[in-house]
Amino acid sequence: MSYLNYLCNNQGPNKREKIIGTCYTMCPQEEIWLRKREKLIHILEVVGDNFKLVKSYSRSAADANMAVPSLLRPYNVLKKTVNYLLHEVGKRTNVPVIVIYDFLNDRLRSVRQDMTIQRLLPEQCVELLEPIIRFHVYFAYRLCEKPIKEFDPVLNNKLLLECVKWFLSCADEMDRLNRCFNIDNTALSLDMVNLEDSKNMYDRVLVESLYILCNIENNQLLVRYLGLPSYIKRNPRLKLAYEIAIANLKNDFMRVCRLSHGLCPLTTCAFVIFLPTLQKRILQIMSSAYNSKQLTVPTTVLQDWLLFNNVVDVTECCKLYGLNVDNGVQFNKMSFKCDIEVHKPKLNNRLTGEQIINLEDVLTY
Repeated sequence: MSYLNYLCNNQGPNKREKIIGTCYTMCPQEEIWLRKREKLIHILEVVGDNFKLVKSYSRSAADANMAVPSLLRPYNVLKKTVNYLLHEVGKRTNVPVIVIYDFLNDRLRSVRQDMTIQRLLPEQCVELLEPIIRFHVYFAYRLCEKPIKEFDPVLNNKLLLECVKWFLSCADEMDRLNRCFNIDNTALSLDMVNLEDSKNMYDRVLVESLYILCNIENNQLLVRYLGLPSYIKRNPRLKLAYEIAIANLKNDFMRVCRLSHGLCPLTTCAFVIFLPTLQKRILQIMSSAYNSKQLTVPTTVLQDWLLFNNVVDVTECCKLYGLNVDNGVQFNKMSFKCDIEVHKPKLNNRLTGEQIINLEDVLTY
């Protein structure tokens, strides 16, 4: 059962009693003793000559009582824990990046578990979930070239969507409460008009944009955009994500590629994951539109149009789908292999260039 489903199933009038955690450290003392005794200290919890343990994720068992206040961290401690994990542990360079991902993923799941059991307020949930969403989007990009045995993009995407839906559910609940208290939407719009410079503790516009870009093939999500409050819907960053999705819906793929140059670092990470699907679809369409036994399209042109990083990547991709490449790409609708699995994303492409986006780059704006 997902965290969001658990919350929805525990919102009845007889289930309102809240549990408040009393663990004011990142890891309960009971777990610290256990893991030290059993020598279960993770390498990323070793800081110099000391240990800095963070509560690990524990699957709930039928006979286990997880609602023990001394084992639960309250909101302020969870906030501190998330910041420590992403801004301190995420910078470590003494271990492979996949080890960092696995550790952070486990500890952040534990954070969400504590949030769920305590049924934190919506405004607290969104502040905790937003950096976790950034984490999952970033590492989907950062680890996109890793083999499936090291990194499972499907599982990561499942956890990402779970967090995004939870975030948006909380945001919608806050909107509903604002309407119940008759908060003037015009006044709210004036207060929020300068969202780019505001010091909000979370970035709803970013999450709404990611929801569109991470599910760009799901046209139903565009309906959500149309129903958003006007002060959010008018934001240029969100409008850009919406326009990219609309261009994709209309099969205007060249416009999709042009608009993608205006994305921020994190939304670029999300778009890079979708890019191979887009590239395959464009090549398939061009195989019919440019079908010829004599004429070819220069690889440099395709590199520019389809956001490949270099002509080598263009050549490899075209050959994968059965197209002949010899001083240019010869398109043939009969030879295009539609049934070939979409090629994997590349860390380096026309949007990111030779420079790999760093974790810190997507956490600090």
